[in-house]
Amino acid sequence: MTEAEIRELDHAEIGPHIPMLLAEGFTPEIDQGTWIGAFVDGELAGFVRVFEEGGAWMLEDVYVFDRFRRRGLATALIARARDGLDHLWLICDDPMIDYYESLGFSILLKEEFPVSLATLYRDKREWPEATDHNHNAMRWSRHFP
Repeated sequence: MTEAEIRELDHAEIGPHIPMLLAEGFTPEIDQGTWIGAFVDGELAGFVRVFEEGGAWMLEDVYVFDRFRRRGLATALIARARDGLDHLWLICDDPMIDYYESLGFSILLKEEFPVSLATLYRDKREWPEATDHNHNAMRWSRHFP
């Protein structure tokens, strides 16, 4: 992994990147949860967002800028996001399943996705499927492999 400083971001640091995320099909909520960023040589290299909804913790907006990819930054950001948590959920597209499984996430039936998260993402039209592709519910738990 590239040596990186990983810390929480404030609105001024994440705000300029919201339009790019929207353009790439993400649905970021700048005021929901905690944004965590990875910095390489003082430059923001990537970020994730983690938030709690109805007792379920969710990982969202995992993004590493192109020139910083394949250095372990996403893995380090996800590790930091789940630090201190007992469980963490995410929604991913089919091509990302193997990556998240390598980090200890397990794919589950759509019916197992917490109701609070299913409702939130249904309102965003991202659950149980996006308009053009499948979505998968995955969960990491400190207590279950």
